[in-house]
Amino acid sequence: MSYDAKCEFPEGELYVTIIAARTKSEIWGGESVLLPEPRLAISSSLDEKDAPGFVKIRGRKYRVASRRTRAHARREEYLRSAACSVWSWESPLRRREFTNENDQEIGEPTAARRRLRQMVEDAATRFEADHPDWRLISERLELEGELGAAEVAVATVRDELRKAEARVTDLTARIATYTA
Repeated sequence: MSYDAKCEFPEGELYVTIIAARTKSEIWGGESVLLPEPRLAISSSLDEKDAPGFVKIRGRKYRVASRRTRAHARREEYLRSAACSVWSWESPLRRREFTNENDQEIGEPTAARRRLRQMVEDAATRFEADHPDWRLISERLELEGELGAAEVAVATVRDELRKAEARVTDLTARIATYTA
C-alpha cells in the first residue's frame, strides 16, 4: 500500500493514506443535502501481507490498521462545541483495528489501546494540518470509483443490448423463412 504521509511517534511510525470519501444524505434546514465525508487509512505497516509493521509501547509490539472518517464542515462546529472529535472510527483495514504481535485483538480498557487510539487521532490531525487539500482528493477518489462503476454498468447494458439485437435479428430471419 502506498502512503501519503508518515507520522513519527516515540513508539514508532504510522502511515497515513487518503482513501475514497463516503457521501451521506442528510436533512438540513428541511431539505436533503449530500455531505461527503473524507476518509483516511492509518496503519503501522507499509505492506500488510509481506512485512507487517509494529509500534512499540512499553516493550510490546502492536499493529495498527485503522480507518478514520472526517466529519463534514456542517457538523464540525457542533462537534467542537460538544467537545467531541471531528474524527470518527470506521471499520478497520484488517479484521481488527489494534492487535498485538500474535495478531490478537487488544482489550478495550487497556492503556495500550488508549495510546494507540490517541496516536491514530494525532496522525489524522497532523496529516490534515500538513495537507489542507486532502479532503478534495478523498472526494475525487469517491467520484472516480462511482464513475468506474457507472462505466461498468454501461458496458453491461451495451452487451445485453447487443445480445438482444442479435436475438431480434435471428428471430426475424427465422420468421422470414416461414413467409417465403
